[in-house]
Amino acid sequence: MANFQFLALSGMTEYQKQELFYMIRSDLGEPVVGVELEDSNLEVSFVRGIREYSHYINQWAMNNRMSQMLGLTKDIDFTLKYITHNLSLEQSFARAYSEQVGVGINSTREQKTDVINLTAGTQNYYIPANREIVDVLWYTPNFINLFGLNGAMSDTIAYQEFGASFAGNPLYSVMPVFDTLLNAQAAELRNKIRASEYSYMIVGGPNGTKKITFYPIPRTPSQNFGMLGISTPGTVFYKYYDTVGVAGNSQYSGYTANPGYTGSTQWTQGNGLVSGPSDAKLDYLTYNELNSNAQYWVQKFAFAHAARVLGLSIRGKFGGELPIPDATLKTNSDALMALADKEIDKLKEDLKAELELLNYKTLLENNAAMQESINTTLKFVPLGIFLG
Repeated sequence: MANFQFLALSGMTEYQKQELFYMIRSDLGEPVVGVELEDSNLEVSFVRGIREYSHYINQWAMNNRMSQMLGLTKDIDFTLKYITHNLSLEQSFARAYSEQVGVGINSTREQKTDVINLTAGTQNYYIPANREIVDVLWYTPNFINLFGLNGAMSDTIAYQEFGASFAGNPLYSVMPVFDTLLNAQAAELRNKIRASEYSYMIVGGPNGTKKITFYPIPRTPSQNFGMLGISTPGTVFYKYYDTVGVAGNSQYSGYTANPGYTGSTQWTQGNGLVSGPSDAKLDYLTYNELNSNAQYWVQKFAFAHAARVLGLSIRGKFGGELPIPDATLKTNSDALMALADKEIDKLKEDLKAELELLNYKTLLENNAAMQESINTTLKFVPLGIFLG
């Protein structure tokens, strides 16, 4: 037992061990009273403390990052190592939205553009497999320049009933801007109700492709009798992301996460990917992976556990009463176990409360509250005097 090497104690030097063991024995009464604990007993107490701490940390990781683990290979070690992005917390949550418009400067994926060449009379087209469609730039008329909003066309201006005496560009310049916006909105609504709105629909196609259907049916310029002679474009641009792999790593994509997997999902459970809390790889920590705060928690837990072992298993033998000639010796086993149980319960409750304050939702709420306070404070800062 004395020669057994605990993996959890990796990084703890022999000097650190003896220093910590001396402190525990001293707290339990040495050298005034003997402490019947071997070094191996104290090593087990530290291992218990590290594993208890690891359990709560791993539980915290699952509560906060389970959605990021789902679908990734089980071979990834998520223990205090795997995070999806290296940005700040708020930016990592906003990244999914920023990618939709291609503004994520630290994005791990490149937004690409491709075109679909339209053919007159053909409504359905196919997009290659492994592409996540972001936006389809199907032609939409510019309603700002329709229905009397073109300043260069005096015959389309219909404001005479309001007493306007100018025509062409002068009238276009003096009319209020909100009037232009209201007319554009009205024109768009009329087109949706009375005319064919330019739109599209995307559904799954064969072999991983996507089928896109355009409305109305594309026509050549000579066949198109749309409003004001607008012609159907010859090509349609669309933006997309490659879906083969995450951050360019193909082994994290679908079934390729487990290249050796040959079973059928119909009859075999799983395909080598994380599907729930029991799948995610969350190992016990080692002593050298703990920071100073975590090590201090483990040290306090090790003391409490050692006190419990001393009270329950050693001094509690024979019910805590040792027979001696003409008398009975009463040990302090009950007091040690009561002290140990109280300290262990307190350590667990304190750790759970601390981790609750550090969950992602609470961090976001606290950051938002701080920003609100900063904005409120800045309202009282006097503005500089403008010197023209």
